Amino acid sequence: SFIAGRSVHNQRIERLWVDLARNIVKTYFTIFMYLEDRCGLDINNPIYIFCLHYVFIPRINQSLSQWKASWNNHKIRTENHQTPMQLYSKGMIELGFRGMEDDLVDPNEYGIDWEGPTPAEEDNTVTVDEPRNVLTDEQYQSLRSTVNPLEEDEEGFGINIY
Repeated sequence: SFIAGRSVHNQRIERLWVDLARNIVKTYFTIFMYLEDRCGLDINNPIYIFCLHYVFIPRINQSLSQWKASWNNHKIRTENHQTPMQLYSKGMIELGFRGMEDDLVDPNEYGIDWEGPTPAEEDNTVTVDEPRNVLTDEQYQSLRSTVNPLEEDEEGFGINIY
């Protein structure tokens, strides 16, 4: 058996994904499209991809960290205006602490309903090559000493640094 449609019990996680898409994914998607349309970003050129990764991976990680801090500390009206961090701490106190390193579920089997219907065979995989450094060690050290990928620029999005 299964539930068809959206689960009313997943509203918080669904809301999290909506906010994440709106605040982070859309921002960087727009930046990358701008770079491709107006700045000549060639996604088939490994040098361009290396530069894109060098500038934007730290920026994306910083944006995600800021977003996570904001999300974990926003008040939830239906939980007496407590934050997710407060609810987590309260749960740890009331239910007892289990170590974060506890391996309770095999991640490869998480979400699998062994008694449920077999899903249709679909190949929904996307293969992404590992970013590779196209520079020599000396060139890379020179780049690191002269270009700070998190430095503020006039655009504020890393476009000029790229």
